[in-house]
Amino acid sequence: MSASDIKEVIVLGASGGFGTLFSQVLAKSGVTVRGISRKGTPKPEATFSDYLSADPCNPNEEVITRVRSASVIVSCVPPGPCVRALEALAPYMAEGCLFLDVLSVKTEICNSYNSLKGKYPHVELLSCHPMFAPAAGWDGQNTVMIEITGGSKSKAFTALVETWGSTCVSMTSGEQHDRVTAAVQNATHSALIAFGLSLKKIGYDAEMAAKISTPPHRAMIGVIQRMASINEPDTYWDIQTENPHAEECWKAMEEAVQEIQSAVKSRDRDRFCQVIADFKTTLGADSKTCSSPY
Repeated sequence: MSASDIKEVIVLGASGGFGTLFSQVLAKSGVTVRGISRKGTPKPEATFSDYLSADPCNPNEEVITRVRSASVIVSCVPPGPCVRALEALAPYMAEGCLFLDVLSVKTEICNSYNSLKGKYPHVELLSCHPMFAPAAGWDGQNTVMIEITGGSKSKAFTALVETWGSTCVSMTSGEQHDRVTAAVQNATHSALIAFGLSLKKIGYDAEMAAKISTPPHRAMIGVIQRMASINEPDTYWDIQTENPHAEECWKAMEEAVQEIQSAVKSRDRDRFCQVIADFKTTLGADSKTCSSPY
């Protein structure tokens, strides 16, 4: 089965950012996209074939009719409603229909899928994590795919995402995902948020700083400006509060700040320089896996 074999997709939680993004890229791919949301209305830029205001966790006949003909159901709702929607809709899903989520934290949802896959063997289950905010779009971004119950639709959907310009990376479990994203997201976001907050506390002069800025400073400022302009703090909040390894990241950051501060206060130049030198080992700085903007 190829990407072109996905004909009809239902998006749950269709009034949000990812619901809107899916409506746009799927429609451009020639797919019929049907939106369903318990509350809210579609954004003006959404391109759904039709939109239904209904509760997928308590489906009425209109919802059931749409589910019966769907190739794929994409859930853009929180973990609890996502699982409840799967259990409510699975009895009406066709053989081989794919159900997937786009949640940022995976251990809990993947555990739920694994506990339910025996109950709904006719349904393919895929946990998908676009590693970007909806406003960034798919092109040039990374997407994690965790197959719980794989099959032709899962492969076809992955191939479809790749036609949008995203690189799909397979992971074996929610636990593996959350361990890696604790570094990629939790540690990164917390450092950036703390950096932005520290600028506020020291009375940052943005205009003057811009005139004399260094490449690292411009890079950091650019990222926190993007975080502010996208204005989706709930995404960052969910990642910090739900990833089971978040506390470990915060503890490590507190220890790191204390270690650097201790080296500076004690004028321990060797220790300070060694921290930076160790980045080569930690980050693989001698390889080409990451490119520097400066």
